[in-house]
Parts: sequence; C-alpha cells; structure tokens
Amino acid sequence: MSLVGFLLRTSRGVMVLSAIAGAAGGAAAIGLIALIQRELARESAAPGGLAWAFAGLCLASAAARVVAQVAMVKLGQGAIAQLCLHLVRHTLVLPLRAFERIDSSSLLAVLTEDLGLIANAIVGVPHLCINIPIVIACLIYTGWLAPRLLACGVLFATAAISAYVLVSARGMTALRRARERQAVLVGHFRTLIGGFRELKLHRGRRAAYLTQSLEPTLASVRGAMVDGLAHFAVAQAWGQLAFFGFIGFLLYAAPAIEPIARPALVSAVLVVLYLMTPLDVILTWVPILGRARVSLRRVQSLIPTLERQGDPDPGQDRLVPIKRPAFREAIRLERVTFLYHDDHDDPGFRLGPVDLTLRPGELVILAGGNGSGKTTLVKLVSGLYRPESGVIRLDGRVLGDGDLETYRQLFSVVFADGYLFPDVLGVGTDPQAVEAAACAGLERLGLAPQVSVREQGFSTLDLSQGLRRRLALLGAWLEDRPVCILDEWAAHQDPTFKQVFYTKLLPEMRAAGKSLLVISHDEPYFEVADRVIRLQDGRLVDVHESPLGIRGAWA
Repeated sequence: MSLVGFLLRTSRGVMVLSAIAGAAGGAAAIGLIALIQRELARESAAPGGLAWAFAGLCLASAAARVVAQVAMVKLGQGAIAQLCLHLVRHTLVLPLRAFERIDSSSLLAVLTEDLGLIANAIVGVPHLCINIPIVIACLIYTGWLAPRLLACGVLFATAAISAYVLVSARGMTALRRARERQAVLVGHFRTLIGGFRELKLHRGRRAAYLTQSLEPTLASVRGAMVDGLAHFAVAQAWGQLAFFGFIGFLLYAAPAIEPIARPALVSAVLVVLYLMTPLDVILTWVPILGRARVSLRRVQSLIPTLERQGDPDPGQDRLVPIKRPAFREAIRLERVTFLYHDDHDDPGFRLGPVDLTLRPGELVILAGGNGSGKTTLVKLVSGLYRPESGVIRLDGRVLGDGDLETYRQLFSVVFADGYLFPDVLGVGTDPQAVEAAACAGLERLGLAPQVSVREQGFSTLDLSQGLRRRLALLGAWLEDRPVCILDEWAAHQDPTFKQVFYTKLLPEMRAAGKSLLVISHDEPYFEVADRVIRLQDGRLVDVHESPLGIRGAWA
C-alpha cells in the first residue's frame, strides 16, 4: 500500500481537507504570480484594488498552507499512534512460543525506526499537495502565454522525469537493502546492552564483536544508505540541470527557432524561475517518501504474521478486566507433553508425558538439573505454552484453547530471567491499598533502606541481583493470585535471607492458602515442602512427600 493509501484508510475526510487546502494554497500562489507578471508589464501605477487583492492572496496562501500542514500532521501522528498500538496489541496476544520464534530485532526496528520514518514522511504530504498544483498551474499559464513553449517544456519534462524515475528506482532498491540490514544492526545493539558484562570481561570476544559483527553490519548499512541517497542526489541534480537547461533553451534557442514576443518570453522565464522552489520541495521529499514506503511495506508484512498467530481475545482491544476462575480443588496435568521445534520445524527437546497435581495451600518443590525441562514445565502449568498432547484440568474441568487467557490469571510467576517492572501499575484496583501493601512488603523483605514507593513506582531498580529478585517477589505477592511459581528465586540470596525465604516466607504464603511451585537446588531446605518432584530429561522421575512441612502466616 502507498503512503497516501494508508492515510486515506485512516481518515479520508482529513486527507481530502488537507489536499483541498494545499490545492487552494497553490492556486493562491498562482494568482500572486499572475499579479506580479501583470504589474511588471504595467507602465502606469497600479489601482488600489489590486494591492488589496495581492494582500488577500498572500493571506489566503499562508492560511491554506497552515491548514493543510496542521491537518496532515494531526492525521499522520494519529495514524502512526494507531498503527503502533495495533502492532503492540497483536504482539501481546501472541502465544509465548510464537513470540519466542519471531525475530525480536526486526520487531524492535519496526517499532522504533520504521514508524518514525513514516511519521516524518507524512509531514511532507501537504508540501506535495501545495507544490504539485503550483507546478501544474504554472505549466498551464506558460501554455496560455505561448503554446509552443509549453510543448517544448513538456518534452524537456518528459525526458527529465524519465531519467529521474530510472535513477530513483535504483536508489529505492539500495534503501530497501539498507532497511533489511538495519534489523541485524539492532540485534548487535541489543548484544551490546544485554551482554555488556561479558564483553567487558573478554577482550577477544569484545574485539570480535566490534570487528566481525558490528563493523561489517554498519559498513553494509552505511554503504547501502550512501548508495541509495547518492542515487537520489544524482536524480535531484539532474532535475536541476534540466530546469536550467530549459531556461537556457527559452533564452537562446527558442528565439532563434521562432521569434517570440519579448513580454511573453519574460513572463515564461519568470514563471519557470518561480517553479524552482516548488520543484526543489518535491524533489527533496521524494526520497523521504521513498524510504517511508519501504518502511510501510515492512510494517505491513509484519501485521499478517502477528494477526495470524495471535490468540483469540475478544477483550484485547479494550483490555477489559477478566474474571479470575475459581481454584478450589486442584490443577492437574494429565499425560501432558510438549515438543520444541526449530525454524525448520524439526523436533528438538521433548517434555513429558507429565502427570502433576497442584492444590491450594500446598508447597511443591521442583528439582532437576539444567536442561531437564523445569522452566518448560512451568510455562505449561501456567498456561503460557499449549500442550502438544494431554490435558490440563482446573477443578476437574478440561481447559480448551479459549480458556487459557482466563486460566493464566490464576498465576504469579517470577522467572529466573524475568523482567522487573519499575512500578505496580495495574496490579490492583485500589492504588492506595496496593501502595500501602508495597511499603509493608518492602519492610518485610528488607528492602526499605534501598527502595521506596512513590506514585505506584519504585524509587530505584539499581539494586544487586538478590535485591532485584526480592522486589520481583514483592510484585508477585501484591498480585495476590492463588498460585505462585518461583524459578530459582533463592539462587542469588545471601545465606541468612535464603533461610528466611525457606523457613518463614514460603510457609507463610502457603498458610495464606496459596499453591506454591518452587524450582530449587537447595536440598537442605527441601524438608519445608509438602512434596518434592524431580525432572530428568523431560520426565518426572521422583515424587515424595515431606514429613516436615512448616506452616505459618504472612505478616
């Protein structure tokens, strides 16, 4: 879809208003040219009425430009905001596995770069709406002065435009190539941010990152951009050369071929000179609009993928609250399996079949080596992954695909590599109560000296890994959901607080009625659990009851 087509779909009325205002501004500019040409040819003083007409045309031209540009800016920014929301909403309804398989660097490049390019290019549409009518009107006016001059002008314009389109097409190809490499460059920037510590530690890896990854990609993007913009520069220079070539033809060649009245020749040259600014504006915005067209195609190629893979969620557009289902008896996984596939759909690691039961007020510890499938099992239990086979039952009822969104509202999960939100927005319906509970929780978790809550936001996230995990645990507690899953939460805690976690916090949460699934390697503390289950190579190999379950109350 073209940029104009995209804007017409967004708001046809505003687009038409902007085009009409732009055309009116162009018509007013043509009227000014006609008045100027007339006054230059006049030998006597001009009547007073013409001065007022000149002033009126000046004001009309300026006002029309303002209306056209403001209307288009509002339309463009609104369209970009809607497009951004559309992309984000459809990303949010992707199944987790689908999200993990998309190219996140390409998605990030679309959201940060492509949408910005489109927004900037939309500003140029009013300029085209204003200046294209000026060019057309000037040509018509030249034809009225001297039809043969117009015929010559059309021949010059045809040759110039043909060459311009040919050179610009090559520039567009180079810009598309640059855009494709831009997503790779964004991936390298993410490596810089996410892997900074590792790069800092390893000089050889750091050198390889610079010389073998970043620099070649930067050179590729730079080369393609220079190639594309250089073609547009050549095309623009060719347009200017053709422009002055036509003036030279009017001044030196045309009178030799056929005599032309001096006033008509002066008027024609004046009109052509006036055309320099509108043509320069048009030629300036063409490469910008070309880059925006490439970006728009990238955005539109992404949307069908997001829409096709998204989970059905009728409330997503309005984000209406979803009633949490009851959890009274048990969550059961019966013969559940999950199989990873690579980009070529070849099978990889397989989890299951797994039979697992979680009950309210029960603490279950999940143990197992690295790669045994613990995190995959957590994603299945919490509804983030759909089972390949088997069923999940909630209080005896089998869950279907349409039930997963409401089912997920039962869970608070603190992943080992989870994201730490800087605020508690959306956690509860009463912001003051949530803030008060957060302050109490900071005290309970030993975070009060470092962190405070201000307007539902944490004062800082600049904390050690262990303190960040405590803050994540606070967020899970504030969500107050029936099931809490903690993935290697105690791994970064000091020995004193690790003991507090196992002997006080977990039993107190269990006593509050929560079902707890805790991934842990801390075998000395396994006795606090009601059950310990072990995974090995994707299968449960050991399940036993703990005789020393400890119960208390969350203070």
